[in-house]
Amino acid sequence: MDIAVSDSDVLIHLAKLNQLILLNKQFTRIFVSDFVYNETIVQGIKLQKQDANILKEFIQADLILVKKVEQVKIIDIMKKHSIHKGESSILALAKEYNINYCLSNEIKVRNIFKSEGFKVVGTLGIILKAFNIGNINKDKCIELLNNIQANSKEFRFHPKLINKVIEEVNNRDR
Repeated sequence: MDIAVSDSDVLIHLAKLNQLILLNKQFTRIFVSDFVYNETIVQGIKLQKQDANILKEFIQADLILVKKVEQVKIIDIMKKHSIHKGESSILALAKEYNINYCLSNEIKVRNIFKSEGFKVVGTLGIILKAFNIGNINKDKCIELLNNIQANSKEFRFHPKLINKVIEEVNNRDR
């Protein structure tokens, strides 16, 4: 299995769906930067977000590991690519530890990661892969996708993209 570094959006989505465990079934290790940790857990707990507590449990159980990233590296990446601090911190972390997968849903960020030579996957890709490798069945997969679609303000995916994934799942035998 591969090692991944994750941006906050994928972690928050999977926590909201109560499916963080899918990451551990697809990757040997999942890392987040200290900045992403502060953004998702520290700030999330202050805002009383349930997903922040779920993420905190995964970190306390060492299922997601937090690594400190040098500010200088983050700032250099922010300037070079015009992306946010959290996104820059995971790119810096991926480079520093030779991590081959970057998890993000943001199109601009995904394209930057790809241009830097990383494999990229997001929330929908994690769910689809879980279905393809048998970690979840078709009914569970469709349920998760329908949940994402029904809560478009929280998940912010284009309906056509979700429909495409649902159609792909429905066309499979599993």
